[in-house]
Amino acid sequence: MERQHVQQWFNEHPHLVHGDAHELIARCEPAVRRHAREDAWIAAKRYVAERELEWDGGIGAHASEAYVARDVCSQLAYELKHHEPSLHDGDEDHLAGGAIKAALEPAGWNFLVRWIMDVAREEEHATWLEIVRYTERRARTLIAEHHLSADNRFDHTKCYGEIAPQIMEMLTQDYSQHAFPR
Repeated sequence: MERQHVQQWFNEHPHLVHGDAHELIARCEPAVRRHAREDAWIAAKRYVAERELEWDGGIGAHASEAYVARDVCSQLAYELKHHEPSLHDGDEDHLAGGAIKAALEPAGWNFLVRWIMDVAREEEHATWLEIVRYTERRARTLIAEHHLSADNRFDHTKCYGEIAPQIMEMLTQDYSQHAFPR
């Protein structure tokens, strides 16, 4: 459903809105998009944190920190690509916020819910694709920012299972910053 259709419907049903329908929609759309983006980054963070727990204290061959960063980021990007979250009934309250719902009669809210969910699905999907691309590319910058060693001599490396959770922790911190930018 397009925004113009929503505005037209509220123009035809002004008794269902407490205030200006155009202003309400203008406030609603950015709120829904912001919350959908936040929710996507938080879902990615949650997924990576769960994977981190699986690796924590794990064993594996010795490897350079740079190698593990590239491998972990590539693997997580692949996994995230196949674990895109989906919206559920009831999410619209969180996505739009209570002030939007309070500004509408129940029939107006029920009409707006479909549009809210459409906007949120679109934004969340676009954000999820961004997260996958970000994760795939993040290894290069992690290596540089954290001065991860590329030395692969046995006496200069750690076990893969020791390094992987550290890389995942760095990613979860990144995801938090993306979810709630300052």
